[in-house]
Amino acid sequence: MNEIAIKSVASNRVRLKSDIFYKVSNLEIIQEEFHDIFLSFRENRKCKSIVFTHKKSIALDEIINKLNSLFVTSINLSIPASNAVCNSKSSCSSCAVREKDPKSFNRKLVEFGILSAYSIYLFVAETIMGVAIVATPFSLVALVSVVAAVPLLKESWEDVKQGKFTLQTFMSGTLMLAVVFGEATAAFEIIYILRGAMLLEDYIATKSKNEINKLVELDIQKVYVLYDGVELETDLEDVKFNDIVVCRSGDKVPVDGFVVDGSCEINESLINGRSDSAFKQLDDEVFAGTLVERGRISIKVTKKGNQTYISRVMSDVENSLAIKSPAQLEADKLAAKLLKLGTFLTIGTLVVTGSWLNAFSVMIVMSCPCATVLAASTAISAGIAKGAKQGILIKGGEALEQVSQSEVFCFDKTGTLTTGKPIVKEIYTLNNITENELLRYASMAEYRNTHPLALSIVEFAKNKDIVIEQNASSKIIPGLGVITDFANETILVGNKKFLSNHKISTKSLIDEANKHLENGDTVVYIAVDRNLLGFIVLNHEVRVGTKKMIEDLRSHGVKHISLISGDDEKVANAFALEFGFDSVFANQSPYDKADAVAQLKEKYHNVVMVGDGVNDTLAMSKADVAVSFAAGGNQAAIEVSNIAISHSHPADIVELYNISKDTLKVVNQNYWIGTSTNLVGVGFAAFGMLSPVAAGAIHIGHTTAIMANSSKLTWKTKDNRHSNNEY
Repeated sequence: MNEIAIKSVASNRVRLKSDIFYKVSNLEIIQEEFHDIFLSFRENRKCKSIVFTHKKSIALDEIINKLNSLFVTSINLSIPASNAVCNSKSSCSSCAVREKDPKSFNRKLVEFGILSAYSIYLFVAETIMGVAIVATPFSLVALVSVVAAVPLLKESWEDVKQGKFTLQTFMSGTLMLAVVFGEATAAFEIIYILRGAMLLEDYIATKSKNEINKLVELDIQKVYVLYDGVELETDLEDVKFNDIVVCRSGDKVPVDGFVVDGSCEINESLINGRSDSAFKQLDDEVFAGTLVERGRISIKVTKKGNQTYISRVMSDVENSLAIKSPAQLEADKLAAKLLKLGTFLTIGTLVVTGSWLNAFSVMIVMSCPCATVLAASTAISAGIAKGAKQGILIKGGEALEQVSQSEVFCFDKTGTLTTGKPIVKEIYTLNNITENELLRYASMAEYRNTHPLALSIVEFAKNKDIVIEQNASSKIIPGLGVITDFANETILVGNKKFLSNHKISTKSLIDEANKHLENGDTVVYIAVDRNLLGFIVLNHEVRVGTKKMIEDLRSHGVKHISLISGDDEKVANAFALEFGFDSVFANQSPYDKADAVAQLKEKYHNVVMVGDGVNDTLAMSKADVAVSFAAGGNQAAIEVSNIAISHSHPADIVELYNISKDTLKVVNQNYWIGTSTNLVGVGFAAFGMLSPVAAGAIHIGHTTAIMANSSKLTWKTKDNRHSNNEY
C-alpha cells in the first residue's frame, strides 16, 4: 500500500510526499481532479513531492480523503511540519518544491557588494596606506567574517545534525578557528571567495529557471472558447477540460488537444524541430506553444497549464539538470579524499609536534581553496575568454573540460546544421517550357503566399530578374498548394496530392521526382490549364562548413558522430549519408531524442548534444555537454545548454574542441604548480616554519606562476570559420 506523508502544513499551503507522486499519469489525475480546489500546484517527481495551496473553504481532510479514494493509500501524520526538507538520498539541490524568497538573490548580491567594498578597504589600508589591521577574535574583521560565513555555517549545521562530516563542516571549523586564533583576515579572504562562488551558482540557476518558466507561460492570457456556437473571450486560467478553444492564423495554441473542426497549417518546430508546417485537420492532435500560420481550427482541450506537453518536457529538463553527471560524482569523491587527507595531516601534526599553532597552520594550508581553485579556474577562465572572443559562450568549466573528453557528438539537423531556409536546388520542365517561364508561373501564384517554400521560390525568381505579375488572384489551400487565375489561365502550384485532386497526372515526372524525395528534397509541381509543366526542387540550406566539421572532429579522435532529427527516415538518412554520420535517429520526438542520447551514453564515454530548439532541450539536458546554436536558436535551448555558439558556425564546434583540449593541458600543468607548493607549505607548517599568516600568504607565490601559465591560452586566437566555403 502506498503511503502519503504530510511533510508540512502552513495555513492553506500543504506539502505531501509519496511514491505515487513519481508517476506522470498520477500527477495528471491529481491536477485534473483538484483543478477546482487547488489555487496553485507544483510537483517534483525526483523528490516524489507535491506542494499546493488550496481554497480555504476546503478542509485538508477533504483533500486527503479524495486522494485516498483515487489511490489506495495510507496517511502518515507523524512527520512534523519542521521536516519540510526532502530527505531523499538523491540530489535535490534544485528541488522545485522548496520555497525560496524571491528577494534572496538581490539580497545576496547586496551582501556581496558590501563584502567587496570591505575587501577593497582592507587591501587599501594594508597595502597602500600601511595600516595594521587588527585581526583579534573581537575585531571588526572577525565580526564581518563570522557574519559573512552564516550561509556556510547553516549548511554545516545541517550536515552535523544528519551525522555527516563534509567539506563544508571542515571549512566552517577552519574559519572559526582562524578567527579564534587571531587570523580573522585570512578567514575573511576565504569566505569572500566562497560567497562569490555561491552567488554565481545562484545567478545561473535562477536565470535558467526563469527562462524556462517564461516559455511555459506562453504569454497567452486571453483565449476564445466556443459556447453554444458563440465565441466568448475568456481568461486562459478559466479554461476547463473538454472546452472548445478556437484558434486562427497568427494565434499561438494555448492548450493541448484535438481538432474537432476546421483545418490549418501549424508551425510545430517548437515540438518536433521541423521547419515545414504541419497540416492539421479533424482528430489531429495539437500542442500548446505551436503557431497557427494559416487557417482556423476548434480544439477540444485535453491538457492545460503545467500539464501540457511542452510544460512536462520543461519539467523533465529541470529534473535532468538536477542529476549529477559522472564527472561531478568523481569530483565529490576527490573532495572527500582531500577532506580525509587534510584532517589526517592536521591531527597528525598536532600529535607529532604537540603544537596547536603548527596544526592550525597545516589546517589553513589544506582547507584554503585557493590552490585548487586557481589551478583550474584561471586556465578555464582563459579558455572561456578565448571562446568568448570567437562567439563561443561557455557557461562553466566542467562543460569546457568534457568537450575534448567526449567520444560522441550528436547533432540535430533543422536549425542546427541547416538554416531552416529552403533554397531552390533544381528545376525540371516539360513540353519545351523554359526554366524562366516555369518560374514566372510559379512566382506569380506564390507571390502573396507567406509559406517558406513560396518565399524561396519568389526570391529565386527575383534574383533571376524575372518580372512577376503582382495582381494575380490566388487561393491558398493549406497543406496542399495554391490555385491562381490570371489572363484566362489557371495556374496550380503545389504537391502531388494537390495536382491529383485536380485530375492532373504527374506520372511523366514520377521517376525524377522520387529520386529527389528519397534524398530528402521537397518537390513543388506547376501546372497550367490542367497541363503539367514541370517541378521545382527545394532543399533546406546547409550551413557552410558542416562536412569539414564532421571530418575534423573525426580526425581529432571523436569515435562516433550521430544525427538525431525530427525529420522522417528518408530525409534524415539521405542527409546522414551525404555528410558522413556514423548513425541516424529519425522521426524523433523530444523524449525519443533523450532516449537516443541515453543509448549512446551506455556505449561511449561522454556525449555532446548540439541543438537549437525546445525539442532538443530534453536531449541536451541528458547529455554530458549541451551545446546550442544561438543564432536564431530558442531561448530555452540556450539557457539549458552548457555552451552557446553565438554565430552558429560549424567550424566553431571544432574550435571549441581545440580550446577544451588546450585548457586541459594547462589545468594539469597548473595542478602540478599548485600541489607542489601546497605540499611544501604543509611540510614547513608541520615543523613550525610557517605561521598561520604565512600559510595564507604561501599561495601568493604560485598564483603568479599559475596566472602566467594560464594566459598562454589567450595569446593566439584564430578565426577559421570562413577558411572553407564547402559544405
